[in-house]
Amino acid sequence: MSHKATNWLADIPPKELTNAEFRILFVLCDCHNPSAGCFPKQSYIMSKTGRGNSSVNDALAGLEGKGFIRREQRTNPKTGKREATHYILGFEMGGSQEPTPNSGDGGKGPKPEQSGAPTPNSGDGSISGFSTDPSPVFGQNHLRKTGVVYKEEPVKEPVKEPCADQSALTNDPCSDDLLKEFERVFPKLATEKATRRAISRALEAGAIADQILAAAKAYAVEQQGNAPRYIRRSDRFFEDGFWRAYIPAQTATPSASDADFVEHWAKTIRSIDMGHFMFGKISLDTAAKCIRAGKVSAADCRSAGLNITDADAQAMLEVAQ
Repeated sequence: MSHKATNWLADIPPKELTNAEFRILFVLCDCHNPSAGCFPKQSYIMSKTGRGNSSVNDALAGLEGKGFIRREQRTNPKTGKREATHYILGFEMGGSQEPTPNSGDGGKGPKPEQSGAPTPNSGDGSISGFSTDPSPVFGQNHLRKTGVVYKEEPVKEPVKEPCADQSALTNDPCSDDLLKEFERVFPKLATEKATRRAISRALEAGAIADQILAAAKAYAVEQQGNAPRYIRRSDRFFEDGFWRAYIPAQTATPSASDADFVEHWAKTIRSIDMGHFMFGKISLDTAAKCIRAGKVSAADCRSAGLNITDADAQAMLEVAQ
């Protein structure tokens, strides 16, 4: 990562970027070389961010729309094959830039808006987003607004990135909207595939979307200021019913997995001591469920950092009867 890219990224107000946009812009800055530029493959960006193909494309389009990056497609003039995209970062757009050796893209500042046929002298074609006239060398190619080159003639279906095709998940109970909203609020994300699978299993076990989102938000609030190594990844958040401890009381409903939930947290409460990382982290609602089920005592709860007296425990048991 170059110093200029680092300083530029640090000065961008957080509210101007989504979580996905920041992650991807960080990778682009990390790949930036002051003398050579920035040319990471999309597969590399996906592997570094844990994002799927569609999520990366959406974030790149968002960054370009906000003026943080500009993408220049490159084609080998001899073979006609696509080469790695040149990513121009925001701090590079103010001054002049030498053309790239392969495509000739670049020059002094952004190109003016064009439409219609290519200019006869320079051979430059239409600018992406302003016209669909073919480029002068490869007449069959057109440029979309995103700058992605595609062929209009019937061609073989391209090999798709793993998990990029969501049609395979048609029967998956986790919708794209639920997944995106969960990823927006959760503090530490696993891969998109692992997160989707974990949410789907919770839904199949009887959870509802509102519960999952409410628990994710509550966990994010609790973990503010905590070191990343102590925060659970999004897939492990759902292991052993852990996430249910963060469901607000007003959204909690009985489900087929309640017995497993109570058993898990009762065992956790009984094992907690002053040095345990969960000390003082168990909610009163969770403790009350364990007490009503006869799995823990008031003394167990106090050892786990909960302010529950013997009288409180007795009142909870009377409510259950």
